[in-house]
Amino acid sequence: MTNLRMLLCVSIAGTLLTGPVWAQTYKWKDAQGNTHYSGTPPPPDARSATEKKLQPSVVEQGASYAEREATRTAPVTLWLGNECDALCESALAFLKNRGIAYTEQRIITDEQKQAFVKRFNLQEARVPAINAGKDHLIGFRADAWTTLLNRAGYPAKGTARVAPKAPAAAPGSANADAEPADDGNWQPAER
Repeated sequence: MTNLRMLLCVSIAGTLLTGPVWAQTYKWKDAQGNTHYSGTPPPPDARSATEKKLQPSVVEQGASYAEREATRTAPVTLWLGNECDALCESALAFLKNRGIAYTEQRIITDEQKQAFVKRFNLQEARVPAINAGKDHLIGFRADAWTTLLNRAGYPAKGTARVAPKAPAAAPGSANADAEPADDGNWQPAER
């Protein structure tokens, strides 16, 4: 029984490890006029024999429906300071490892800090922070961020490879309050 299992496993592994191959398909009619399709050449008495080389099917894998819906209904924004410390690096690595598409916002000016504090009803601006749809978290804890993303409908492993960077907003512009970052006087999130 063990040899049979071993043979089966080796056969399956061999099948899976072989790359895509071109398949030859033959079409012919026999003496009675019946049409046949085969992977082997037709017999010598076959009529109307044709040969086709077929390419293997290739299915490109993209984002799942759940991932597309989560991205549409609860887009992720990552808020960082101008200089990213180890906690920010951990947050960035977490999103990259999970394959989550996000927009990165840097808090640079005092106006952006004030807008950030007001938007999230905080006493002070602290980063990193994450926003997914209507939910947000201040500070980074992998378990809390996992819960937030799961609740927003993101799959355990997404397909995003590169995070889009938001263009820097000029102070006083309409987009300035949406983009906070650091001027050197601001406090990173507590660890």
